[in-house]
Amino acid sequence: MKNNSSYFRIILISLIICSASLFNFAKAQTDTTKVTQPDTTSQVKAEEPTKVDRKRRDEFGLFIGSNFNQLAIESADFESSTNVGYHLGGYYKRGRFFYWQVAARFCNAGYSLDNLTSTADSSNDFSVRSFDLPLTAGINVLSATDRILALRIFVSAVPAFNLGVGENDLMIDKDKINQFILYGQGGVGVNVAFLVIEAGYNYGLQDLIKDTKSVPGQVFINLGFRF
Repeated sequence: MKNNSSYFRIILISLIICSASLFNFAKAQTDTTKVTQPDTTSQVKAEEPTKVDRKRRDEFGLFIGSNFNQLAIESADFESSTNVGYHLGGYYKRGRFFYWQVAARFCNAGYSLDNLTSTADSSNDFSVRSFDLPLTAGINVLSATDRILALRIFVSAVPAFNLGVGENDLMIDKDKINQFILYGQGGVGVNVAFLVIEAGYNYGLQDLIKDTKSVPGQVFINLGFRF
């Protein structure tokens, strides 16, 4: 009897050990079959700004150019002719098909006045330095290929703050010109890769010289780079 009890005890202990081993093995197999679901929340959040940025299409640029200026002057003593100046600046643009743009420009505009009452040999040229803030709205008719090729049409309001007048023999100084002039602007632009080319016309809505009908007009050409 004693031998039989020992025999059954050994068998019972062996069955308990085997059952525990099988339970642990089954549990391990169940854990490995569970698929961990990826956390897509952070990915969606990361992608959202990218989509917004693509729609927004920000652009910065720098440019330099030449301008050709003439005064529409009403005077019995002077007649205006075209003179050349230069300008440089930078801009920030946002949009795709419809876009808006703000810019800052330093302009040195050259003017020429012929004195009809004098035969003296003197310089009739003078220049006006100004700080301009073109505020632009436009249409990019090739917005689908903007990063390679773009064709733009734009209009602008250009507040211009006159800073001073260059030396001249006409006795025109800073005190004789209006310190602020608002221009209306229209033009076209072509972008080829990173290169920007623009041409347009500025028309002054105020007189340049005080107490004299002297509306400024300016043809401009810009060459710039965008990034």
